[in-house]
Amino acid sequence: MARLPMLAPLLLTLPLLLGGCDQISGLFGKKDAANPAAAMMNRVVRVTTVELTPHRVDIERELTGRTTSYRWAEVRPEVNGILRERCFTEGSYVKAGDVLYRIEPDIYRAALDSARAQLASAEANLAVTKLREQRISSMFKSKSVSQQDYDDAKAALKQAEAAVKAGKAAVRSAEINLDRSEVKAPISGFITKSSVTVGALLSVGQPQALATIHQTDPIYVELSQSSDDLYSLQKQLGKHGKVKDINPSRIKATLTMHDGSVYPAVGHLNFTGVDVNESTNTILLRAEFPNPDRQLLPGLFVRTRVILGEDPAGILAPQKAVLRDAKGSTYVYLIGKDGKAERRFIKVSHAIGNDWYVTDGLKIGEKIILNGVNNVRAGAPVQEISHEEAKKAFEGK
Repeated sequence: MARLPMLAPLLLTLPLLLGGCDQISGLFGKKDAANPAAAMMNRVVRVTTVELTPHRVDIERELTGRTTSYRWAEVRPEVNGILRERCFTEGSYVKAGDVLYRIEPDIYRAALDSARAQLASAEANLAVTKLREQRISSMFKSKSVSQQDYDDAKAALKQAEAAVKAGKAAVRSAEINLDRSEVKAPISGFITKSSVTVGALLSVGQPQALATIHQTDPIYVELSQSSDDLYSLQKQLGKHGKVKDINPSRIKATLTMHDGSVYPAVGHLNFTGVDVNESTNTILLRAEFPNPDRQLLPGLFVRTRVILGEDPAGILAPQKAVLRDAKGSTYVYLIGKDGKAERRFIKVSHAIGNDWYVTDGLKIGEKIILNGVNNVRAGAPVQEISHEEAKKAFEGK
């Protein structure tokens, strides 16, 4: 008996619940009153559609990478000695052939003088030996000397001639070493900070470079592309694919800096790797950009958009018509032959303006639901109306 007061409120609300059921029955009919969800499915939704037409679409990829010098060279000594002078301003632009360092030249100048003296001695000996060979040759014809004397004279002449050639080579070697006591720029570009100071002992083959020269106009950007993505693109570029390989002169590239700004000059792709990096499963690409004002320095992290091909009959679907399910899969709605909405899962690549580039799932000429798509459910009846009717209905509200 103590539970009756607790049940009293429920008994009072029972007529109201019964009355609500009667009202639902009046709205949807007796057949649908028991299942309001089914009634919603039978409600006709008025929608507008858009017909898919072909578009020429550039197949782009946004890749990350770093800038690298077009050319770079380490400055190293080619002879041993004490550094006497540094002849450049650190960070400045140097030209190929400019003198960068001077190594103490006295020992190499002395070596050159010695080589020249030895050459002069060899040349003097050659002159004497040649005259002697001529006399003996004349005497040998008159049978005044033996065959042995004649052979010895000829051998001595050849030795004298060889000594002169060796002397000339020694002089040339000494001249080269003396010239190399001036360390010159191998290429033109901007030079880094010097790693040595005046008075340092330099040696051939030392591990530390004296400085490094970077040529940065033009400049390279080395990029990494997933090998899986490249394989997929190659399938599209294949015999049965719909994407065409573009002319190499049209493989353009644009740069986006780390702050989001766009680099003003347009570059082009000039190298594609021939092997896959096993640790990252990527392939190396390289783009070249003009860099006359040195806005790009080696080592910068950048994002690059590269055009790798084109689809002459690409399908673009308005972004507002493309939906995603809980798993992130993309789909659109079409009007089926029975007048009901059909859900079609599709694959999209990248955005182009207000559209998605569709790579699979749709065909040219099909119509997809545009306005009213958020009220549509798969299998529910829909009615197509014109965009003018939809605009008037919206203005009427």
